[in-house]
Amino acid sequence: MLTHILHFAFRNTIDQAALPVQYAAYLPLDSGAKTAKLELKLLFGDPMDRKKLFPPLIDLKTRMIMLHALKEQTNFSDVNVYYRLDSNGNLMDSLRVEDYDISLNREYIIHPDYYYSWFLDGNPEKQEYLPVNEDLKLGNKALQQRYEALHKKAALVQFFGYRMLWGKNGVTEGVRRRFYDTKTDKVIFLIQNKWYALFGKDLEGMPGGEKKTTLDSIKAFKLDQLGKPNPYLYVANFHKERKGYQEWIGTAYLNLMMGKDTLKLSTGMTVKESEGQNPLNYLHQLQYFRDKTMSFPIIINEDYQCYVLRPGSINKL
Repeated sequence: MLTHILHFAFRNTIDQAALPVQYAAYLPLDSGAKTAKLELKLLFGDPMDRKKLFPPLIDLKTRMIMLHALKEQTNFSDVNVYYRLDSNGNLMDSLRVEDYDISLNREYIIHPDYYYSWFLDGNPEKQEYLPVNEDLKLGNKALQQRYEALHKKAALVQFFGYRMLWGKNGVTEGVRRRFYDTKTDKVIFLIQNKWYALFGKDLEGMPGGEKKTTLDSIKAFKLDQLGKPNPYLYVANFHKERKGYQEWIGTAYLNLMMGKDTLKLSTGMTVKESEGQNPLNYLHQLQYFRDKTMSFPIIINEDYQCYVLRPGSINKL
């Protein structure tokens, strides 16, 4: 009883007006909020399954979007999960890759020993590189000529040094003697949708170098002044609930817009009091992504749950 009385007394010492009645209609961000015209749809994310979620990438030709989550890092492998969205924000499928040394080279998910073309064609299977000079029989001049011929035809090129390839735990002794001791590098070349792997010594110094690119990154809108009205997302009201150290902890009432329509949401947030003429500083982990080619925004919250905002007339995602 004493706890409740103290809590009630504290709440009544907060220097703020009562919450206007219209904010009672604001729905929690994670509630599947929607109106007749707008819907905030959860694509993926479990609050109990925290992970690092990288900014979305987009292919400007197809307008497909890739999202990459690093779910877990252990002594044995990294757990990477990739999600593929179509140009309307529909979640098409996902791919789980458990291994070290995973990278992206344009639309391809690359590992030194294999690759995935999944983002392009939906194929979830590992694919092997087509080996060139795996028997190491090419001399220096012939090796350079082969490298230059492959490089000239290649749309993408990526280099793997011998220390990265052959100096690790798990490499068999035979492979170690054959490749590590001879300092054998590997360079992969994308030629007409097939990846070739050229083996040889000192390949890093060959003329031309790498042709490595990434999908275009979708930049996050700055949300450091959420209290200032804008055309996409802002705090319409903040209700103080308890005092922290140099800030107030409470509930933010968000206006999320698409065109002339507004979706009204609420979420927990912390606000630092303004100092002098400086505006309130909203402390949060919301991220809002959209560019000119996208018909929908992507919103990511502090639990790495990923949402898209779409017209309410679309019934299937």
